[in-house]
Amino acid sequence: MILGVDLGQKTTGIAISQGTLATPYGTVKHKSISQAVFQIAKICDQENIQKIVVGFVEGKIKSYFQSFVKNFQAQKPQIKVILWDETLTTRQARGTMIKLQVPKTKRKHKEHEVAAAIILQSYLDSLCLKEF
Repeated sequence: MILGVDLGQKTTGIAISQGTLATPYGTVKHKSISQAVFQIAKICDQENIQKIVVGFVEGKIKSYFQSFVKNFQAQKPQIKVILWDETLTTRQARGTMIKLQVPKTKRKHKEHEVAAAIILQSYLDSLCLKEF
């Protein structure tokens, strides 16, 4: 099983896959990186996760993502962590939900987990392309 993570400073979206399709899993709220690590590690235990794909963006906040990865690997060294470019995934998630006519009130609560699914699906698609 693979977990996709759309890491935010207060809200983190989670997606999951046990094959070639990513599915939104949920959203966790946290006040610090250590809380985010704890909550995601707990999900990893519950779902028997072997790998997580963490979306990141270049620039000033890249160190935030790297800090999360460092803390996560210290707690769960047996789980492989991959940093994956997530540029514009939240905007893409919002656009997809608008096309699907998801009400605005629900979009706000779901956009991070949909973004996590987009990040994870992008990673899974890259694996499929390598097979050809």
